[in-house]
Amino acid sequence: MKTWLQAVLSVVLLVGFLVLAVALVVAVGAFGLGYGTDGDGSGTREFRPLIVGAAGTVLFALVFTLGRVLTRRPAPLTGILLSPEQAPELWRIVRDLAARVGTREPDDVRLVAEANAAVTEEVRLLGLLPGRRTVILGLPLLPAYTVDQIRAVLAHEMGHFSGRHTRSVRIALRARMIIVGTAQNTVDGVLRAVLSAYARLFVAVEQSISRQMEYEADRYAVAVAGRDAMVNALREIRLVGTGWDGYLADHVLPAYDRGHLPEDLFEGFTAYLAECRGEIRERSVEVAPAEPAWWESHPPLRERIAALRFVPDVPVIPDRRPATVLVPDLDTAGRRLRDSLFDRPGTRLLPWDRLTPALAHRSALEHADPLYRAAARLTGRPDADLGLLLDLLAEDRCLDLARELAPDAAEEDALRSLTVAYEGALEAAAVDSAAASWRHSWSGQPELSTTAGEPLPLGELVDLSADPATVPAARDRLAALGIRTTVTPAAAPTT
Repeated sequence: MKTWLQAVLSVVLLVGFLVLAVALVVAVGAFGLGYGTDGDGSGTREFRPLIVGAAGTVLFALVFTLGRVLTRRPAPLTGILLSPEQAPELWRIVRDLAARVGTREPDDVRLVAEANAAVTEEVRLLGLLPGRRTVILGLPLLPAYTVDQIRAVLAHEMGHFSGRHTRSVRIALRARMIIVGTAQNTVDGVLRAVLSAYARLFVAVEQSISRQMEYEADRYAVAVAGRDAMVNALREIRLVGTGWDGYLADHVLPAYDRGHLPEDLFEGFTAYLAECRGEIRERSVEVAPAEPAWWESHPPLRERIAALRFVPDVPVIPDRRPATVLVPDLDTAGRRLRDSLFDRPGTRLLPWDRLTPALAHRSALEHADPLYRAAARLTGRPDADLGLLLDLLAEDRCLDLARELAPDAAEEDALRSLTVAYEGALEAAAVDSAAASWRHSWSGQPELSTTAGEPLPLGELVDLSADPATVPAARDRLAALGIRTTVTPAAAPTT
């Protein structure tokens, strides 16, 4: 379907919706203000407030939604701009691809912290007049892709420009906002059901068109970048997206919540992807939907890959260099992007080899601190340490300590809280005694290792400490590991 036909269809469906909504308001409102008949056959005006109110909600929803859409300004683009001087080879590829697909080259290239690529155009008059064009490239793609694959991805995006998809999408988006917004803002009932049914029809038609645009852009990509590069890029995109989401959720955001960030945010993702690629690939298959939702704008990846088998291939000169070469000073670009993404004042920046130990030790202290306070209250001693905890355990006061630690919990839960807190005390004492240190792990939790490079036998130490008869053996084992029981525990951080 040609772009202008897509735009016309969106406008026609929008006009149809407006006619439907106004007709419902008029018809239902007239019925609510209709005439009744007395027993003698004379007519009287009969007011039905509930029916009139229902018509009023549709009218209000329509006017309210139209006002929001017409006054809405596009959100500012995120990320950082890359000038031709900062990324000359990337710009050369973008310009070459634009010429090959027969479209005007973009005005900007913007680097973002997303595992995706896209294009935007600041069109005017609802897409009738062209505007400023921007290519959006996700930095997480660079360490995962080769130059060939990035070239195919960019060719796909240039295909959207060449097919004028960015213009028709703007019209469809405005129409969708009006139709769906009016249906959502209408009070539940028959009228909302009618409007919602029309909205579903519009979205289904619109998304069908959007999927055809993706197939068309894929054909552009194969025509200039080759089939293998595009197929490989599509196969890897879910892996990169799943990996980036997991990296943020498991490693970056927990640190940020505690006031820290890695200095090497994107370099860390490169290491994470290299070490956990197999695990990430399995997870990406698990999160892939069996069937896409009917409103999805993109076809399933397997269908896009299958469709490319029928697209004529072109010979290309392979370029399997890592795509990171396209941005020469990637470290600086990554730091700028990190600062634009995480801008909380007072955030402490550390390299991963210092960040993970700092946060793990802080977590151990946070678990241990309430236990030390409970022991101090129980004994009246202000200088509680690991030695005092062992004294209480040797006196068979484990349950007393648990109740002091968690007075409102059931006995089993209190003992479980005691175990967790005691493990934290052992971990903190081992680090404070310089007998062990935390090591970062991309594939799991941080690992606490002794100076001999072996895992700290935490379970063994807890088991020995749990029985008053074996507490002396626990002391001997701690001494053999170099863990001092008299070390003054640091207070848990309050920030």
